Amino acid sequence: MDKLSSKYLVQMIERDHIYSVLKLASHLSYTVMDVISEANRLGYSFDNLMQDPNKVVIVKK
Repeated sequence: MDKLSSKYLVQMIERDHIYSVLKLASHLSYTVMDVISEANRLGYSFDNLMQDPNKVVIVKK
């Protein structure tokens, strides 16, 4: 994921309170796995990670 997309990802999580990985991926034109990987790199944790990838949500610490 490029730096601009990564900054936008953080903005959507922190300011817009979007926690659905599927919704974030659709806004960024990346795959769900790309968003999970980048969010993980940024220190976010997840719920439903081992179940349906389309239902993974980011959990705020």
